[in-house]
Amino acid sequence: MNGAEKASFVNQVFDTIAGDYDRMNMLMTWGMLPMWQRRVMRYTDLPLAGRGLDVCCGTGEMAFQMAKLAGPYGESVGVDLSREMLAAAKEKKAQRQVENISFKEGDALNLPVSTGSFDAATCGYALRNVTDIPRAIQEMARAVRPGGKVVCIEVSRPLFPPARLFFNFYYYKVVPWLGDRLVSRRLVGDQYSPYAWLAESLRTFPNRRTICRYYKEAGLVDVHTRSCGFGATTIYVGRKPTKEESLQPAPTVIDRVLGPIVQLKNKCLSCIKR
Repeated sequence: MNGAEKASFVNQVFDTIAGDYDRMNMLMTWGMLPMWQRRVMRYTDLPLAGRGLDVCCGTGEMAFQMAKLAGPYGESVGVDLSREMLAAAKEKKAQRQVENISFKEGDALNLPVSTGSFDAATCGYALRNVTDIPRAIQEMARAVRPGGKVVCIEVSRPLFPPARLFFNFYYYKVVPWLGDRLVSRRLVGDQYSPYAWLAESLRTFPNRRTICRYYKEAGLVDVHTRSCGFGATTIYVGRKPTKEESLQPAPTVIDRVLGPIVQLKNKCLSCIKR
């Protein structure tokens, strides 16, 4: 399917599962999702009275965590294209009586926010559902201020062979089976049931190295990853360079080759002096 068809299809999928989304997420991750989301929050370095943006926020769980981090004088904004997901998020807001959070309808590829207006941007398990992953990362990088963080968490394939074997069986067989029985087995667009699609969407998702390259191409620095759940989930972290860093010339090939050697030499000299 082309970009427009995929966007419409994904929107239908999430509208269909909105009511059971949180329950299925807890079930699929064996209750570990909140712990992983807290790790994401730590990597954002969101300050008190700061502003956090959660892209493809779904029912708003990470956006609520950002609101807690930012405190009463800060702000958290959740953006999603699915109206049913946003309705569930707004219902939570009313139930929890959280004042420093708002939700708005918007596309991850064209975020309805001002450039450099947030201290951190996050995205949870949604990169594989957008039609242009590099563009989505570029938009998050645009939204954060210089020095701000872009942190995404996404499903990934474990590297350890036994873990990968179990993951393939669980993610491609068990998860769709659970989704069909607990949420909906109705085909979306006469192609997939909702949770069969969410499993299939990983097949064409880029590997960790490629996602890190997209981060760097978006202008982010200090790019690194952290694994969760034996590699079944990966957190991607990048920082928007400060104005001072942006003015510095990019390192040459020689700098990249000699840099580690010079650092090792300096470290050895400092040890000798001791």
